[in-house]
Amino acid sequence: MPIEHTSSALKANLQETAVAEVVITPELTPLCDMVADFRGIHRNIEDLLLEICHPFRNWSLLLPKLRAFVLKNSQIYAKHDNVAQGFSLFTGIFLQAAQEVQKNEPLMGLAMESLLAYVQKFLSLVESRLIDFQQPLDQFFKALELLDDEAIMLMVQGHHPMKKMAQILLRYSENNGDFDLSSTTSLFQRVLTLNYTYWLSEEDPQPWFQKECGDRCTDWQAGSRFSAISHEQIRAHLECTKNITLKDKHGLKTLLDLPAHMDIVRLYKDIPSQLVTELDPGKNKDDRYVETRKLIFLFRIMDTPGLYLIHEESLREINRSLVSLIKKQPYEEIESFLLTTMQLLKENVKRYPH
Repeated sequence: MPIEHTSSALKANLQETAVAEVVITPELTPLCDMVADFRGIHRNIEDLLLEICHPFRNWSLLLPKLRAFVLKNSQIYAKHDNVAQGFSLFTGIFLQAAQEVQKNEPLMGLAMESLLAYVQKFLSLVESRLIDFQQPLDQFFKALELLDDEAIMLMVQGHHPMKKMAQILLRYSENNGDFDLSSTTSLFQRVLTLNYTYWLSEEDPQPWFQKECGDRCTDWQAGSRFSAISHEQIRAHLECTKNITLKDKHGLKTLLDLPAHMDIVRLYKDIPSQLVTELDPGKNKDDRYVETRKLIFLFRIMDTPGLYLIHEESLREINRSLVSLIKKQPYEEIESFLLTTMQLLKENVKRYPH
């Protein structure tokens, strides 16, 4: 739109944000040089870096582009002699983005998720020669450890958990004794500490369930189902985590044997079906309390922010359980379940419109 046809407010904004010339900063130019033989890739990274170097860069537009580019072209960069430098530069851009958008939680989550997706892909590509990347990996993990707890929690509960990365590094170290795991161990120790601290901040699931279940649980014991996610067990894991020292060469292996966030999420995910299949001895499978027990715990899952990765699936299961319950019980007995479900649907319709 010609500037003469715009409003005075927009004219002022355009003048304020106008930049005479945007150039790629010298420290980022190696990312272009490394793909100079690939015209299409070179043009794409050059355009992307010009946007990143713009003083008024828009990370909401740039992060998806950057994520797509690094995941698609990591294999090309991994074959270059300067791949270690490329790794440090790309991770540096993601960390810069995370720092600049830290007050915007959705964007911060996208920055961290994109960063971890890239690092996981990178490690899988160079797994056989990780000794060449000791220094950049150490610097990267130390930079991550400097982030605040909110940023680290995005690592704890994200789609690309650190556990997979730590497993790759431990596997390599066991076959190549010279590889130092201390920076990896230190960061993973913090990740697990925050993970267990979070679960202890939520109400202990077994006492909660027995209280909510009421008369429906008078002839049924839930203890064996809940022991693995109980506060008592989580506290034991936390104590074990804190006792690890960086001088212990087996420290990372010990930490990897403990449940990470996704392991606990899977335990929660399995419980609703177990509440149906593991009935009391002598009880009929059509026991009218079975579906209500299941629904009660599904509602607990939906009310737990740390279980957001299984919220969509839990909503589907709530729907199936309600259909089954409606066939068995009168409206008066399931009214509260219907009302709770409608409220959950109302709260989640934007997240899961389908």
